[in-house]
Formats: sequence, structure tokens, C-alpha cells
Amino acid sequence: MKKRTKDAGDTTPGTRKAPEPVRRDRSGLRLTGIVGNLTISRGGQVTAWYVAAPQRWSFLSRSDCNSLISGHAQRLAQLVGRRIHIRVTHRPYPVARWAAALDGSAHDPLPGWREYLAEEQQKVARLPLDDKVCYYGVTVGRITTTGLPLLRSSVDKQLAKLRRDIASIDNVMAGPGLDAHPAQAGDMDWLMTRSLGLCLPAPLHTRPQPTDVWNSSDLHEWTDGIQWTSPSPYSPHVLVAGTRNGRRVERHVAVLTFGRMNLPQIPESTFGPWLQRLDRLRFDYELSATIDIREDNEAGNEITRQLDQIRHQHHHHREHGVQPPVSLQRQSNSGQYIEDDINHGATGLSTRTRGWYRIAIAAADPEKLADRVQLVRELYQPSVLITHPKAQYALAREFIPCEPLSGDAYTRRMPVRTLGGSLPAVTAAIGDRSGFNLGFTSGVARRAVMWHPWESMEVREANGLTVVLGTQGSGKTVLGGNTVYHTARMGVPWILLDPSGPLKRLCELPELRPYSRAIDLMASEPGTLNPYRLLPEPDPSHYGPELYRGEEDPSAAADRAYQMDRRRTARTRNTLAMDVLMAMLPKAIAMAPETNLVITQALEHVDSSVHGSPREIISALRKLNTRHHEHAVVIADLLHSIAETPQGMLIFPEADGDDSYLTRHWRLVCFNLRGLALPSTDTRQEDWSVEERLAMPLLHLAAWYAQSCIYTRDVGERKGLLLDEAHFFQRVSSGRELLRKTGRDSRKHNARALLLSQDGQDAQMAGIENWIESVFVGRTVGSDAQRAALKLLNVPEGSGYEDMLAGLSPHAQGANRQQDREFIFRDGTGAVERITVPVRHRPALLDALDSTPGRRHAQQDANPWTQAVAEGLEARV
Repeated sequence: MKKRTKDAGDTTPGTRKAPEPVRRDRSGLRLTGIVGNLTISRGGQVTAWYVAAPQRWSFLSRSDCNSLISGHAQRLAQLVGRRIHIRVTHRPYPVARWAAALDGSAHDPLPGWREYLAEEQQKVARLPLDDKVCYYGVTVGRITTTGLPLLRSSVDKQLAKLRRDIASIDNVMAGPGLDAHPAQAGDMDWLMTRSLGLCLPAPLHTRPQPTDVWNSSDLHEWTDGIQWTSPSPYSPHVLVAGTRNGRRVERHVAVLTFGRMNLPQIPESTFGPWLQRLDRLRFDYELSATIDIREDNEAGNEITRQLDQIRHQHHHHREHGVQPPVSLQRQSNSGQYIEDDINHGATGLSTRTRGWYRIAIAAADPEKLADRVQLVRELYQPSVLITHPKAQYALAREFIPCEPLSGDAYTRRMPVRTLGGSLPAVTAAIGDRSGFNLGFTSGVARRAVMWHPWESMEVREANGLTVVLGTQGSGKTVLGGNTVYHTARMGVPWILLDPSGPLKRLCELPELRPYSRAIDLMASEPGTLNPYRLLPEPDPSHYGPELYRGEEDPSAAADRAYQMDRRRTARTRNTLAMDVLMAMLPKAIAMAPETNLVITQALEHVDSSVHGSPREIISALRKLNTRHHEHAVVIADLLHSIAETPQGMLIFPEADGDDSYLTRHWRLVCFNLRGLALPSTDTRQEDWSVEERLAMPLLHLAAWYAQSCIYTRDVGERKGLLLDEAHFFQRVSSGRELLRKTGRDSRKHNARALLLSQDGQDAQMAGIENWIESVFVGRTVGSDAQRAALKLLNVPEGSGYEDMLAGLSPHAQGANRQQDREFIFRDGTGAVERITVPVRHRPALLDALDSTPGRRHAQQDANPWTQAVAEGLEARV
């Protein structure tokens, strides 16, 4: 690293500098060698470096947050008497690598896939897609550094004397609150690369490390080609230049420091961990903190000396008859409080610290750099004063391991618990790195969110049930349609049940139209929703002996499982048929005890296989020879009259048939029930109109029909099922069984099922909680609905998250319905984060997913096949 500077007080590696307390040689660095995770300085100071595991903060309970802070503070307190160097940097995840992973995970994508990938890369390139790396350097002791260059054989004997101290530090760093492991060779290389090339673009490719030892002559791996320039003695920045990824780049780097602080209570406030707060910036930063964990007697003696000075000043004022200033009394009170905390505070957490906290940010020009400096200041206002000192060169050198402090200015003294609340390793990590781009996190940090809906089944062998919750207008349709759109382009076939109709517009998008079919079930052939046809027989090929190898007789076990599922399916057909027929009857008749009795008796005399028909139930009711014969005939007459209506014809077939060909050759099939009058959730059942009473069984049967189409595809093939208005299904037993079957069979059939509902209580009442793999919660109001949503998210109640649910997507209302939508996302690994789902970069998709009431859509792209069926049915009726 060469020096070009106009400041005689500044120094760069490779040059001499003006006399200063610390001796230097021509190398310019105090670092003389690295052995494993140990750095050795010119004076023989040995520092052990560790990498902290990422920590979660979002949506923890207050007690869990306090435990995390206390654990962090207690680990640091165990390092009393040592100096700690915290370094936070970032390791980029190249967008091209993500695109390659997405491309590799796509099975038979639709035409236009390459163009789609290019468009998505452009979008993701504007989002942070990197991993935060948090280093802790802990001083261990000193060795003799004569006989340079350092070799492993020459230092092993001296380091052996420090092994006990190193092992003790290892145990402390691995404890709860830090979860840090010794840095490996690649970690040390990255630390030095990012420190010497401060704020330069990160290398896209890391170098393989043949050994974990560097001597003084090896340090040129990091210094060659790097130039640090201080334009003037009082320049507000340092110019750092170097070669990155094949090109020469320069960055103007400013180092800021933490000044006076008045931090709010954490976690009681929304301020969050105070060092992690930097993740909210929308540009890269580097963090360096040098901290002394002080002995109690050392800190106590310092406080005593300061209190003595304050007492003398008090006495001096009173000698001259002058009232002491209020600030003097305030300092006295503060000092007495600290003194009491040191002497009588909780064990460990009364430890005091002294630290210097620096932030490095960069830009391509001084004007943009000044804007970013202001953004950092605004991020911490009014709790922390962020200052921009002079002598930037010396401050920047503090980011390099083993370099000394630039001075004692801006020293921050605080108890170790306050330092414990900094939590620099906290980050926002959710989703995966191989799925489509769902959006970005919008809570404690801004990070790109990728989601591969089939990874849970194919990798983790988990279920594939996803629940999407939110009040009307919260964006459920936007999220569901966005997921369907991106994964359909990946080649995944989808079946959608969309009672209200907006999702069918996905089939009209130019890129999906040739491979999609929108089907209006209300205009379908008679018997399309025959409840007996909606549940196909189990496929014997899904019950191979290889699945039951742990049994004494795998073949017999497979046959038993097959026969058990056949019987269960037959019972479910009868239950579904009974629920449908009961729902068609007026409530006064349906609630009569003899109604349930006669229908149950009639079901005993009908075919419960896939060839059955509800018309057989009508015939059985007429032939029923019991004391309730007259009531059975009345029921049969009512059902017969309903069977002759257009809606009833969908359920009561004239003849058996098979229309599964509709779904076998299309990537996207959307079933809608145009004109179906669904009852409001606020309307009592006895107040339902005739149309609303008939709508419920049709909706249930349509959902079973949509789900049955899943089973026409190969069991291992990726597939998707979306059920909108899922909150209606939990009202009857067959609907609850539908939801349970969807969750139970999702893993076996490699199906991702999206259930869109308005209230998390529906999932609880349906009994599907054990099969839910992931959850999205949009804007939710009402205390009961919020509690149910938090339970599904596995987020504690009473920690203020209820207000957050009510405040999601605040601008996506009224005239701003096309704004980005916010959700709380719990992925399959248990991570929970607040995310934003943007679709504005695809205007056609956004327009298709706009479900604003009264919105007019163009009709020129209406499906001619659907129109022909509707016209034919209308003529036939």
C-alpha cells in the first residue's frame, strides 16, 4: 500500500511518519504476522479474532430481548481487563450467483425465461444482497517478536504459554449472547482485505488459502495496489484507491464517531440495538469499535477522583458566596450513581467500559459523501450525537487490526449492560438464496428476500402449507398472485380457486396466456362439482413397500396403508355429500334432528366410490322405510327441486364423466365462480338468502375440485394450489377436512398450498396448525384476529406487535391501492421478519392483481373457450 498525502501527520503503510509514541518500521503496519486466528503486533501484542453468529432480534418477546442483551453483556464482562476490537463488515452475495441458483432450481421454465432472469437481476441489483460479518478481536497477552519474519515454528513455544488464556477466551466467546467461533483462514483474509481496502467494493471471488499463517512479508497480499490519500491536513475524508474485480476504483471515505449519547431503554423502546441500527442505512458501512473492559477498582478510582474534583468545585463556589451551577450537581448525582452501581450492582453487569466507536462510509464524490454523512446523523438523532472529526487518516487506520487509537477524544464510558444492548451481530435473515425475489425486509435492516416454496418439501422434508392472513385490502391477492406468477414462469403448474375473480386476470398476461386456462365453474357441465367425483381413489403406486422398510412386512404395511386411505376417502365423500345437502336446505329444516337422521340412513344405501352421485341419495330418501319416511320424502322433494336449478345442476350430474383433461395440459388453471353470492362474515346463517345458502356448498365443492386436480399429476412433480376465501371452509366439517387434507398431503405430493384468509382464528378452528410451514400476515385489525395471527407467527403477545399488525401497508388504501404491500413473514426455519412485497416494476402484473372494487378491465382478451361454454349452457338452460 503506497502513500500519497499532503498531511505530514498522516501515515500510510510503506512510509515513515512524523515521530509518535508508537515505533514503526518501513512496513507501516503494526501487524507483523497472523497465526490461525491470532494477530501479532509489532510490540508482541497477541489478539484472538472470532466471528459471531448472526442473531435474531425481530419479533422476540421483551424477556427474550432482555435475555439476549444480558447474555451479550455477561460474556463481555467475563473479559474484564482486556481490550476488545469489534469490526463489522459485509460479504457480498453476487446477484449473478443468485440468478444461477434460481436458474438451476427451475424445472422446465416457460419460454422467455432468459429475459425474465435478466429483468429480475436488474431489480435485485438495487437491493442489498450481502451477509453481515461481525468480528470480535480480544487481546490475549504478549510475546517476544525478535527474529522476524515470524514462522509457525518460532512462535509456537511462546503461544503455548498463552494457550490456557486462549482456551478461556474461546469458551467465553462461544457462550450465549455471542455464539462466536475462532476465525478461519478465509475469515482472516476477508478481515484484512476489507480493512486495508476500506470501503472499496468487495471482491466478488475469495482466494483459497493454502495455510493459516502469514508473516510480515506476506502482508503485501493486502497492501499492494492500495493507496490511501489525505487531500489536506483537515480534509473531511480520505481517498482510498485500489483494484477491485479487474478495474481501478476510488472512494471518498469519511470516518464518523459516536459523541455524546442518551440512549433510550432497550428493548422497551423501538430504538433497537444501537450498533445494529446502522443496518437501516441503504448504503454500505464499516464499523470499528475499540473497547476496554475495565476492572472495578480502576473504574471506581476514576469515579472517586472525579467526585473529589466536583466536591472541591462545590467548596470553591461556596467560599466565594456563589451558587454552584446546576450542571455541577447533575454531574455529582451521576457520579454517585455510577459509584454505587460499581460497588453494589449486580454481579458482572456492574462492570464499566471505555470505548471509541467509529463508522466509515464512502461515496464516489464528496457531495454524495456529505449527503450520506447527514443520513447517518439523522439515523441516530436525537439520542446520539454523530460527529465528523478532523484527522480522518488516523481515524481510518483504527479499522486495521493491531493499529492504535488516533487519540482519547470522543471516549464513551458506559456500563457493560449498555454495551450489551449494542448487539452488532443482529441482522435480518429470512428466506433462502435459491428462490424467486419476494421483496425485501423493512424492519431492523433492508435485505433482499428470496423464497423457494418447494425447498421445504425437497430439502427439509417439511410440509408445504402456507397461510396468508389479512383484512380486506391488506394485499393477500397481491402476494398470492405474485407468488403464482414467478413460480409459474419457473415451470410450476398451479391450480387457483378464485371465487371473486381477480386472479383469473393472470391468465390474460401475454407471457402466461398461451399456457393458462380460466374456467368459470358456474358455466361448466352438469355434475362438474359432484362431491363423489372430487375425491379420486388413492393411487396404489404411492404406497410402495420401499416407503415402509421399517415395518416387519413392508408389502403388508403398504397394503394396509392403501386400504386405510381408501376407506378414509370413502367416508370423506359421504361427509362431503352430507354437508353439501344439509347446506342447501333451509336452516329450520336442516336443524331438525330427523333431517340429519334420514340423510345419514340414506347414505348407507348409496355408492360411496368415485362413481357415486347425490341423485342416488334422493332416490334412497324416497325408498327409506322408517318411521321418518314422510320427512325423508319432503327432503327428497326439496333436493330434487334444487337439483333442477342452474347451480344445482353442477352438483347433481345426469351422467358420470371426466374433465380432468382440462388441468393436465395447462401450467396455470384458474377456477372462478363468477356471480356467486357469498355471504358476509358478519351475517348470521339464519339470515342468509337462498343465493347465499346455495353459494356455500358450491364454494366448498369448488375447493375440493381444485384440490383433486392436484392428484392428476405425478406425485413427485412440483405443483401449487391456491385457495382464496379459505375462511369459509372452516364452517363445516367437510371444509375443515379439505384444509387438513391439503396440509397433510402437501409434502407427499410436493405441493405448495396457499390458503388466503382474513383471520388466523380460521386456521385454529380448522385444526391445521400442525401442518402450517410458513405464514404471511398483512394488515390485521381487531384484538382477537391479532392474537390469532401472532400465535401462528409464533410471536409473543403483549410486546407491542399488535399495533405493528394494524399499521402494515399504511399507504395501500384509497387512492394508493397500488402501493407496495407489507407483511410479517415467518419462513419454514422459524425466522420472522417484516417484509415489503413490491410489484411496481411489473406494471402489467400490478394491474392484473389490482382487486379494487369497481375497477373496469378490458374485455378484449376474454377467454373464448369460457365464453363458448357459458353461451352453450345458457342456451341449454
